[in-house]
Amino acid sequence: MRSMTGYSKLTYQDESFAINMELKSVNNKNLNLKIKLPYNLNFLEGAIRTEVASKISRGSLDLKIEFEDKRELGKLFDYDRNLSSAYMNVLKEMENDFSEKFTNKMDILVRNLNVIQKNDFEIDENEYSFFVLKKVNELLIPFIQTREDEGKRLKTYFLERIDVLEEKITEIKKYKEIVVENYKEKLMERLDKIRGAIDFKEEDILKEILLFTDKSDISEEISRLDSHMEQLRKEMESRDTAVGKKIDFILQEIFRELNTTGVKCNLYDISKLIVECKNELEKIREQAMNIE
Repeated sequence: MRSMTGYSKLTYQDESFAINMELKSVNNKNLNLKIKLPYNLNFLEGAIRTEVASKISRGSLDLKIEFEDKRELGKLFDYDRNLSSAYMNVLKEMENDFSEKFTNKMDILVRNLNVIQKNDFEIDENEYSFFVLKKVNELLIPFIQTREDEGKRLKTYFLERIDVLEEKITEIKKYKEIVVENYKEKLMERLDKIRGAIDFKEEDILKEILLFTDKSDISEEISRLDSHMEQLRKEMESRDTAVGKKIDFILQEIFRELNTTGVKCNLYDISKLIVECKNELEKIREQAMNIE
């Protein structure tokens, strides 16, 4: 189990490259990856998305990469040697012809005669790709670890809440037979009060009780609740990293069965327990929104 909240940062440099990377994430229904790249790595966006998506299934992720090829700086500018020599010779001839010395021939050469040129640096895409994707994978290792650590904390919390929820469902089961008996007693009390005024047949009373018994029977709901709770525990203990959507679906089913049980059982003690169950369920659902 992993949380969708994570963070990691990587800084690396050698004689050729310098790179800074930062990755952070929050919860999201699907995978939403935003990437900020320098211009010379734009061609790698698709490959980076594929690499991240192979290891992360859900969450809103922000990835920022700063990259520098140190070799580019040394090759960025050059000067025209032939043109520079020709200019320098002309300046010297002018000094001889006019019997005057230039204060700084190099300054004239650089500032006014455009002998320095900017080079077009050709990048090696294969080299860049190998280096950057390797660093992306290194960045993902601690990032995933932070999500797993938070997932362990959430798992402990979930199991505690599930224990409480199961205890309350067990209490509800105890009232399953009491609901019918309670209705039968109240029905008989009302009938006794009006028996003198209205003639009732015993078979009509039995039909009424049987009808109520059928309508108020929560055996199926309890059975489904037990099944859903078992499945919920199974998903909590699963080694699968992407269980968030499954857990959310199971929680919805539990909520539905609790609602049906509440409608069928018009008994204060059961209603109170169902409200308490829903409170525990909401606590789980609130935190489960952050599960990958």
